[in-house]
Amino acid sequence: MSQRTIIHDRVIALSALMQSVTLVQQIAETGQVDNDDMQTMLQSLLVMDAPDTESVYGEISKLTTGIRQFNNQLSKRKQPGDIVVLRYAIGILHLQRKLAKRPAMLDLITRELDQIPQQIEYFGSITSPQVIARFADIYQRTVSELTPRIQVFGDSTYLQQADNVNRIRALLLSGIRAAVLWQQKGGRRWQFLLQSNKLLQAATDLHAQT
Repeated sequence: MSQRTIIHDRVIALSALMQSVTLVQQIAETGQVDNDDMQTMLQSLLVMDAPDTESVYGEISKLTTGIRQFNNQLSKRKQPGDIVVLRYAIGILHLQRKLAKRPAMLDLITRELDQIPQQIEYFGSITSPQVIARFADIYQRTVSELTPRIQVFGDSTYLQQADNVNRIRALLLSGIRAAVLWQQKGGRRWQFLLQSNKLLQAATDLHAQT
């Protein structure tokens, strides 16, 4: 596998992570989220044997929100809200490293996710409130036990609604999935500093494809 392909895969994984936390922020601040973006992130939790990183998310165009956010993070176009998104992303990367040292917890997550397709068949959609609640429950019983927990800030009107809490937890779980992909492709924190130009170029190339 060429270095260019490796960086390409890492950027896809990081863009997916950025999409998950961007959606978390949108729900926390507005109570709204793009259903297609949400579906892409949830579906990635059920794709375990994809031939490549892109296939986990279907196609590049489904990560447009995340790719745009990743471009913002690496460029000089940061907005105030982007700092919050970055804080969530760093928190997920930190939790993923802790989760990697908990094989029993990883096994529990895998077993629980294996049961989700039955619920989707029953309720008709991966974005149905009941299925999202199941994803949220998996997160709460596993990743949420790790420290430090990710604290989500926003409008209390929205954060106090059970459906929004479930959507946020489900998206955080999908963020963990993206962080696992990043780690599997050799992703490391120092690369943000030493390879930022390569990552930005790859992110720019991906953005041009969406």
